[in-house]
Order: sequence, then C-alpha cells, then structure tokens
Amino acid sequence: MTAIILLVCHSVRELVDLSDALWQNAFDIDRSLRYYRTKRRLQLFRFHCRELWLRQFLDNPDRPAICDMHRHRPDVIDFAAIEAGAECSQNMDRERDRNVHLRFQQAEGQQLEPVMDYFSDIEVVDGREYKASYYEYTDPQPKYYNDQIGQLSEGLSFTVSGRLPVNCERFSINLVRNNESRDVALHVNPRLPQNYIVRNTKVEEIWGSEEVSSALPFRLSRGEKFSIQVLVTNPCYMISVNGQHFAEYKHRVPYKDVRILEVKGDVEDVEMQRALVMNYPQRLPESEPKNIELHIDNGIDEIDASAEEAVTIPQEWCLIGAPTKKLESSPKSDHSTNDLGLTLPYYGALPPNSLVEGRCLKIEGRVRLLPHSFYINLQQGQDIWPHPVIAFHLNPRFSKASSGALGKAVVCRNAWFNGAWAEEERSELDTNFRPGRTFILVIVCTKDSFEVYVNRQFITEFKYKVSPELVDTVYIQGDVKLWNVTLEQNPVIRGRNVRIYHNPLCSDTEY
Repeated sequence: MTAIILLVCHSVRELVDLSDALWQNAFDIDRSLRYYRTKRRLQLFRFHCRELWLRQFLDNPDRPAICDMHRHRPDVIDFAAIEAGAECSQNMDRERDRNVHLRFQQAEGQQLEPVMDYFSDIEVVDGREYKASYYEYTDPQPKYYNDQIGQLSEGLSFTVSGRLPVNCERFSINLVRNNESRDVALHVNPRLPQNYIVRNTKVEEIWGSEEVSSALPFRLSRGEKFSIQVLVTNPCYMISVNGQHFAEYKHRVPYKDVRILEVKGDVEDVEMQRALVMNYPQRLPESEPKNIELHIDNGIDEIDASAEEAVTIPQEWCLIGAPTKKLESSPKSDHSTNDLGLTLPYYGALPPNSLVEGRCLKIEGRVRLLPHSFYINLQQGQDIWPHPVIAFHLNPRFSKASSGALGKAVVCRNAWFNGAWAEEERSELDTNFRPGRTFILVIVCTKDSFEVYVNRQFITEFKYKVSPELVDTVYIQGDVKLWNVTLEQNPVIRGRNVRIYHNPLCSDTEY
C-alpha cells in the first residue's frame, strides 16, 4: 500500500512539474522540455547533496549527546517548511531523520544556512539547455593530480599557479571527494572566451547550478602566469585570483572527505602550494595596498572662505570614451596610473592613527553609466579572512528609479566589530551622484562621528562605533571609477568658528 501511495505521489509531482514547465515557457514544447529536464536534474542533485549532509550527521559520534542537550530548545529552526518542495517519493523515515539532522546542525552552530540558501533557490531555472560539454576536456588526463592533500579544515589554503598558453580556452581546478563516484566538492572553471569563472559541484555524476557572478573583473590573460588561491572555511570556500579576493562558494556537500586536488584543461607549468594560513588572501606585488597620499601640513589649519576645493581630475578623464593615452596632467604619486584611474578593488594604506578629528579622506572619481552600488570600507587590515574590523562601511545603492538625473540612492551605513555587523542605518538621499559624472566624496572625522560630503554638499553622518584611529586601510569596490584618494586637513574657515566641511544641521562649534 505504501509503495502505491509513493508511486502516485511521484507521478503527481512529475505532472505538476510538466505543467509548470509548460506554463513558464508559454507552452513552447521544446523550451518546456529543456526546462523540465534541467529542473529534474537539479532536484536529483539536491537529493544527493542532502543525503551526504545527513550521512555526515549520522556518522557524528557526539550525536546522542547533542540530541539530548538540545531536545527542548525552542529556538531550533524547523526547516521542514523550507523543504516543502522536496520530492514526494522520498522515504518518510529518511525525511524525519533529515529534519532531525537539520535541527541538530543548527544547534551545533554548523554552517547549514548556505546549504539551505542554495536549496531554496533551486527552482529558479532559466530553461536553457544544459551545457555538459563545458565540463569535458579533449585530454581527460589532468595536468596536475595530488591525492595526498590530507583532511580539509578551516584555514587550509591551496594555491595553484601556472601559465596560460596563447590558445587557452578554459581550465579547471577541482577538489574531489575520495568516494566511488569521485564527487567534485568544488569546481573552479575559468572560461576565457566568456570572460568569467564558473563555480559548481558534481554529485553522483550530476552537476548542480553554476555560479558565475563576481564584483571583481576577469583578470586572466592568455600567455601570462596566473595564481588562484582556494581557502577552506567552515561556511564556504574563498577564491582569489592573482592576489585579489574573487568570490565565495558556500559548501554544497561536506568537505571532510575531500582528498584530491586536480587541474585539467589548457594550462602549463602547474604547481600547487598547500599551507595552513592565518589570513587571506595571499597578496602578490600587484595586489598590495597603495600608499595614500598625505596632505596634512599641521602648520596650516585655516583657509579663506572663498577658497575653491582643489580638483585633480583631468578634464580628458571626465569624458566618457576618452582616448586611453597617458595624460601629462596625471598626478605624480605612487598610486597614480594613467587616464584609466585606480584599479578596483582598491586597497589604500594609511599610517597608524591617521584618522583623527580635523582630518578627512578625499575620494575623487566617476560614477559608471549604469550604477548598481558601490561601497567604501574604513577598516583595520587588508585581509578578507578573518573578517576585519570596519569602523565605517558606506554603501550607496542605486535603483532604476533612483539612479537617474536626480541622483537619489539608498545610503547604508554600518560597522563591523566584535565579530558581527552593528545595526544598519539606511536612508534614501539625494547623493549628488550622477551616472557618468565625476564626484568628490569627502569623509570627515569629527569629535564623535564620520560625516559624508559629496561635491561639498553634506549627505549623512555615522556615529563612531569603534575609534577611527584604528583605521589603516581604505577598501573601495563597486560601480565607480577612481582617480585619486588622499588624506587631507579639514581646515577652519578664517574668521569663523567652523571648518570648511561642517554639518549645517548642527550649531557652530568652536575650534
């Protein structure tokens, strides 16, 4: 009787999936079938991933003690509702054990959320045909193979370096589980014709959905050397390219059984370095922070009210589509390059105790034509992992409605300390940021807060959560082009009791 019920449920689920495929693709038969096959493949992939997480939990020798300790905890999350889309054909006992498994992983503080985030998005399928050929190579033999990498743990780093031949199309770095089906826990696959890097997982010969998004531009070039670092952390793998953090990839399967690292495809002179590291990423000379130019002559702390703000952005650089030639008017500093400006992501180094009252950080740049967002971190240290202390996180977020001529954006402010973000502050403001237009953004240190000005207009403030004096690194990323970053005085206007940058909403303060 149970078998008949399961068979009926399975048939009903297939009928529902087929109906959904037809509806989503406007009853186009070919597209609907591709959509259906892709969705079923991802559902089967999900099923195998969940089995692996369950098996890891059941193999945990501390499971009985954990069960007893957390039996009556009211705050343990029940993920059954999240998993409502699971296939009806699964055995009921296995479903019960899986829910127990999910609850106790949550109770243990393990990183289950990334797995569930991935599962909850699994129904989002674009209907395109699955390109299995991208995962196959004409030469099946790996260019590098090591089955003695040891057991993975947090802080373990693998750095793969080599050279890309002039005819390089694609290659891959795989972390492989030592089981019968040789599951690929992490597949890092740079594809040079498409200019992106795919991340994926294979379980029981089934590939999951690809991840390709990244804020970092594609920086692998044919005929040149490369270095890709993979760091293992409890919630995810962290991946850097040529010394710059590129992406995070949340664990889809447990990493404890990974024993093999292999490199396949169009690469030469491959080497691998295994190390237990205390910070990430491993910097290369070209990815080291640039020294921020200092304009802090303490002997001059007054300025005439009529003095104009110094602008160093050359007119040629401000024009969209200006010729890419070296400008004679480029600032002569160690962090200046050419008319393309500073490279993103930008890391700028400050001397200790630089950000004090009476000083300001001046950032000159241009907003991209179709901006989504950008952010500036005033932080301690240049590492991505462990997470740095961030005294001030400034994040303007544009939308289709707010990124037009009015320049409005949702401006988020926050700080990271004691291992977590503080309560976020956000406001929709007229930021003076215009798509394709230059800007001068100034972050001012006052007695008790950071104040933000764009083109001399006060925008917002953020009360100190940690001392600004600990800031030694400025990190900038997103939809802007940077020309210059400097540390300057915020001088007092001669004959008045206010500085040149002062909050007009506050009463005058004597200096």
